[in-house]
Amino acid sequence: MTETSSFTWLDYSEHERRQVMEFVDQFSDDETRDELGLGTIRDGFADLLFPGTSTIQTRARYFLFVPWVCLELERKKTPGRLMADRTRTQQGRLRNALITGGEVIGVIGYQAGLHIKRLPSSVYWYGLRRWGILRFDGTEEDYQRSVDSFYDCRGAIPTADGGESADVPPSNWDAHLAPLFDAVNKERPTEDWSSQVSFALSRAESEYLYQRIAATAPQSLLAHLLTTRQVIADHQRFAWDVPYEVGLPPQLAEQLLHARNFSEIMHGAALVYNLLLAEQHLTGKFIPRYRKELRDWWKIVEGRRAELETWDRRRFWRLLQDCNARVGRARRFVDDWMDLTLSASSLTDIADSAAARRLVTDREQAIKPGRARIGAPETTEKWAGSSGSAQLNYRWNRPVRAIVNDILKPILDEDHNA
Repeated sequence: MTETSSFTWLDYSEHERRQVMEFVDQFSDDETRDELGLGTIRDGFADLLFPGTSTIQTRARYFLFVPWVCLELERKKTPGRLMADRTRTQQGRLRNALITGGEVIGVIGYQAGLHIKRLPSSVYWYGLRRWGILRFDGTEEDYQRSVDSFYDCRGAIPTADGGESADVPPSNWDAHLAPLFDAVNKERPTEDWSSQVSFALSRAESEYLYQRIAATAPQSLLAHLLTTRQVIADHQRFAWDVPYEVGLPPQLAEQLLHARNFSEIMHGAALVYNLLLAEQHLTGKFIPRYRKELRDWWKIVEGRRAELETWDRRRFWRLLQDCNARVGRARRFVDDWMDLTLSASSLTDIADSAAARRLVTDREQAIKPGRARIGAPETTEKWAGSSGSAQLNYRWNRPVRAIVNDILKPILDEDHNA
């Protein structure tokens, strides 16, 4: 039996759907490409540290834009048969409104326009439910099909005297969301709320998202960053680069250490993979790049060797098991690479080692049978020079940095001006 990267659309949960769609997006983004089948481990820690996020998200206010679009259509009692088309149309208008408002970075569909493959609602649906903003338990398609019966339920609440019912009407969304939507509408009494918008959150919107994260994922690093008001600087490339003003709780510090150790030591395997592709490329022009990057990586390993050698790997794997991460045969590859790296006395024992090269080659063959590029020079003729060579950052550079800073900005601005 071998691992493969194929998938079929059978019965799936929204979480599994998100993972599949992120997998598809990997082929256009070197930072998330998973050439050696480590994605389930990477995503396990990313979900643990930054729940509700995904690499295809961009800015925090989409967590409000998407439900506002749906709320508007619900209030108009848009029939279920029209929901998909109307949702797409409204999100197209939202794109235009953001551009009109001067936004460029983070606008979903900025270049693709009407040809966009992934609507914001698709990108944010899982996160909306994870943060408790969306109360409907199903996919976006399920939601669209269910709205007719939802309207019936809302209209069928009995009252004792023909007046207002004391029962709370059913809702697909968190009860505190509608007031934010109403506040936005009041700002433009003569025009549609989405005629011109920006990614800037109001203080009330910021507080709302902050509270949702704190309530649904209080033990996460995402919540810690927000509750301690820890802005992420551009030069802080990884979560472990941050000098936390408020120390991390022991459990969170342990999770981050496991994530860091895995990221740093397995980066070498990704670099060896790219070195092998560089060596079989016709020009050979990429070889110096990966020789240099391997030297830089080895300095990191040497600098942290004592910590890596005492790393409790059993605890690492147990933590992933508790997260229900489907590790599979990746565990054997990871353990073998770690053993090989920590037993090496020099970089030559890795970069030019037959054992290291064979380990990486066999891994690619196992997960991509018949499609492996190592040993097939013709597959690198049009190679751009990088395939999954970036070090794992667990969504830190995208979207966590933008989301955290978006939410904190109005809070810190108000405090500064107080």
